[in-house]
Formats: sequence, C-alpha cells, structure tokens
Amino acid sequence: MILGPKFGDDKVKAYQNADLFVLPTHSENFGVVIAEALACGTPVITTKGAPWRELEEYNAGEWIDIGIDPLWTSLSNLMTKDRSELEEMGRNGRKLVEDKYSISSVATKFFELYRWLDNKSEPPHFVDTI
Repeated sequence: MILGPKFGDDKVKAYQNADLFVLPTHSENFGVVIAEALACGTPVITTKGAPWRELEEYNAGEWIDIGIDPLWTSLSNLMTKDRSELEEMGRNGRKLVEDKYSISSVATKFFELYRWLDNKSEPPHFVDTI
C-alpha cells in the first residue's frame, strides 16, 4: 500500500504498523526515511541508489540493484517470511540506527574525529585517509 504524506505521531504509527518499508531510488544522499523506518522497527528494502549497505550487514532488510526484477525478487523474498522473521529484522534495524545514527553514536564519532584533527589520535575507523 502506498500512503500519502504522514507527519508526527501518524508517521511513526504508519512505520510501526508496516511489515516493510520500500524506497526504490536512483539517487539519495542518505534517505532519512530509511533511518526513520528502521528506528520504528520496520525492515527496509532500498536500492543501491541509496547508501544503505548496512541493511544487509545487520540483516535489517535488503539493499538491492536498481530495477524492477531485483525489486520483485526482494519483495517476493521478504513478503514470504513469517512474522517472527520480519520482527527480528525490525529489531536488527533498530539496533543499526542505535549503533550508527543515534545522537550518542554520532557525538562519539565527532569526538574521535576532532581528536584526530587535533593530532591527538590515529584516524578513526570511519575516515579514509588514502
């Protein structure tokens, strides 16, 4: 089902009541709606036009090639899972958001980055120094 715009509590309830959240896209710089769905415990399917490889690393959904066939395959795969499997994926997605995108996680990364920039530590693991 495709829903129209949702805001506030209505948006949170829509995520929480959904079995899946699907965002096929050719280009997203982050896709905050994906983080919102994951934070609400909803597994996600999105295309490789969004930077969400972590969906598969955390078993929180599927990060698929762009196109109708990959989307059909992914939808078929996830829609045949039983409720407990989808709920586990939802918990995994919530953990992904807490581990990588919560305020405390991001603050810790900023602290590590600034320590490195101030020449007081080695580069953090998330910095590619080439």
